[in-house]
Amino acid sequence: MVGLVALASAYPDADKVASLPQMPDLSFGLYSGYVPVDGTQKQLHYMGALSQGDPKKDPVIVWFNGGPGCSSMLGIFQEHGPYVIEDGTTNFVKNKYSWNKEASVFYLESPADVGYSLCPDPTECKWNDENSADDNLVAVINLLQKFPEVMNNELYIAGESYAGIYVPKLTQRLDKYLTDNAKTGKYLPNLKGFMVGNGVTNWKYDTLPAFIQMGYWHGLYDDDLYNVIKDCDFTYYQFEPTKITGDCKTAFDRFTELTGKINGYDVFGKCYLPSMQMYMYGTNNDNGFLQVGSEKKEPMKFFTARDYTPWAQPHRDLKQLQEIPRCVYAAPVVAYLNDPTNRLALHIDKTAKVWDLCADVDYTSDRKGSIDVYPLLKGKYRMLKYSGDADGSVPTAGTLSWIQDLAWKVTDQWRPYFVTDEFGQQQVAGYVEVREGGFTFASVHGAGHMAPQWKRQQTYHAVFQFIKNQAL
Repeated sequence: MVGLVALASAYPDADKVASLPQMPDLSFGLYSGYVPVDGTQKQLHYMGALSQGDPKKDPVIVWFNGGPGCSSMLGIFQEHGPYVIEDGTTNFVKNKYSWNKEASVFYLESPADVGYSLCPDPTECKWNDENSADDNLVAVINLLQKFPEVMNNELYIAGESYAGIYVPKLTQRLDKYLTDNAKTGKYLPNLKGFMVGNGVTNWKYDTLPAFIQMGYWHGLYDDDLYNVIKDCDFTYYQFEPTKITGDCKTAFDRFTELTGKINGYDVFGKCYLPSMQMYMYGTNNDNGFLQVGSEKKEPMKFFTARDYTPWAQPHRDLKQLQEIPRCVYAAPVVAYLNDPTNRLALHIDKTAKVWDLCADVDYTSDRKGSIDVYPLLKGKYRMLKYSGDADGSVPTAGTLSWIQDLAWKVTDQWRPYFVTDEFGQQQVAGYVEVREGGFTFASVHGAGHMAPQWKRQQTYHAVFQFIKNQAL
């Protein structure tokens, strides 16, 4: 009887999702609930998909999407969850390359007030790179302890986009927590490393400076413009936009004109315009608005570059930003997550707002980024930086620049890695380079900003070969 009681309490039964439309098999264990941020009124919403292998032994991944202010439900429902919606389609399908094939994966909506997360006290709803990491530390510790069956398994922190800030800073805090509590008897996670996809790290190189470089080599603008703009200084532009004047301002305006209508998240990809997605999925009142409780809101069924990566669009005012073509496809996910029946099945708090892809959070970024964290973690934890090489938002070129600045010795030279296609042929999945200190870089060839969504097999291969500490 004791054994049965222990087994029954190994997972939070109140958070278990019994069923969801279009997802016929949840036998692996799908969970949705809240974790408190101790000492505050904030609660972060999470979803967890237990491993389809052996959850008692398989690693744990905690995932964050970016923004700042974008929901990690994008990760589970569009990128690497067990069921996903493909671009241009309306229904969930089983994901052959779900990350929970070999790991238990938890998705945290952070900071509070993002997605289904709760921040009822407005005085607590202001964030920056440091206090958001503090909240994430508390939330992750509380989350893992809700799942005693897996909480001592190998742990990897992961994310993409602005999570290039979130993930290293959270890992740094976990490292300090482990040191400070080594002899206190408190729960100590089995932290092994972190993984970041197309993540902002060093504002000196990332985003705009890298996109100007990438844009030229991808044929997005001409030699005459390049010969002017290549000598302009766009480093830290997000924090110093007024420093661009004269010929550089003229060149930049021309660059913006030429590149402004492509899909900045995948320069080779389709840009999904509003008319392509307009109210195909229905709403729950007659006026085309979503309503939860007394809150009525027009849903962001398609969202702009300003919403997903606001730091990549600093040169435009709000009116211009609202006119950017909505390139990223997400309409059915928004409708699905605001369906009252689905919210009930996911145990969403009645006070939670209408779910949006990205929230207008009060967040102040720090120009130092997260590059200073890497030397502090060198040799302590394994680090994977993967990068879709068709991303114009956080281009590979910027990532390679800050990696070069680290000046860590190369231990495995740059080379291609491969996956097997449907015909049994080996195809180049990307390129990999390993450096001292436990650092691996892997490009994902042909992928944009959301590499796990657009190149599922290739990204899956890179991530799990890394976790297994095997060569890509």
